[in-house]
Order: sequence, then structure tokens, then C-alpha cells
Amino acid sequence: MSFAAIHAMWLRQIKRYWRSKSRLVGGIGQSVLFLLAFGFGFSPIFERAGAGNYINFLSPGIIAMSILFTSMYTGLELVWDRKFGFLKETLVAPISRATIVFGRTLGGATIGMAQGILVFIMTLILGFRPHEPMMLLFAFVFMFIIALMLTFLGTAIATRIQDMQAFPVIMNFVIL
Repeated sequence: MSFAAIHAMWLRQIKRYWRSKSRLVGGIGQSVLFLLAFGFGFSPIFERAGAGNYINFLSPGIIAMSILFTSMYTGLELVWDRKFGFLKETLVAPISRATIVFGRTLGGATIGMAQGILVFIMTLILGFRPHEPMMLLFAFVFMFIIALMLTFLGTAIATRIQDMQAFPVIMNFVIL
């Protein structure tokens, strides 16, 4: 495997994500909406039931959901690249297809992880307090592994789909 090719594919994914401010705002906005609506909406009921802080209960799920959607939907870029010809240019390069898939998957996982970290920081601002701060390192490693696997799954599904409109429908089905 060529590390330069993996780096190039990874960097392309990162640049495309960073340039698409609507994806960044949409992903963060969805998580904030869930945290505010559910977190503060159901918090009094949760506290009345004697179960403690609802934000502490809800935050790990919102972080995981953010990683899930961000990671799986990076496969849409593969369908987009196929539709507009960039994938053909990439496939004729003197690198293996596994290198291309690994570079794209690593880029998507990095994006999913970054989105998860941003949501984690926002949950801290909204009142989330981890029970064991020393376990955060393991949590971040687990977040990256999950992001990597979900990105690979989204990419694997995208390799079989030709229609751009079908991808979100199939992704929603798989996610649900």
C-alpha cells in the first residue's frame, strides 16, 4: 500500500468536508437540536423519576448518533465521484483499489471522529459530566473504531449503488 496515496485520498476527504460548511453546520445542528429538545425537554421528568441527570444519560447516545450519520453518509461521496467521473480518474491511477478504499475510509472515519469530538465538547458545555474521566481515552479510541467501521460499511454499500437518490434511502434503512 502506498502511504502517499492513502494520505492523498484522506486529505481529499478532509478538504471536501471542510469546504462544505453546510455539512458541518447540519451535523452539529442536528446534535444540538436533539440535545436541547430532548435533554432539556425530558430532563424534569427524568429527574422526577429519580434517575439523575438526563444530559448525562443522553449525551453518549447523541455523540454515537452523530458519528453514525456522519460516517455512513461519507459513502455518498463515492456515488457522487462515480457520477461525475472522478472515480474513473482515481481507478486508473497506478495504485491498488484497496489503497483507494482505505484512504477514503480513513478520511471518512476522521470526519466522523471530528464530528463526534465537536458534539462531545458541546455536551460538556450543556452540562455533561463523564463519570470516569480516565475512561475518556478508551471512549475516543472506541469512537474512532466505530467511525472506521461505519465509514467502511457506507463505502461498501456505495460501491454497489449507481443511483444518487437511492443511497440516502438505503442508508436510512440500514441505520434504522
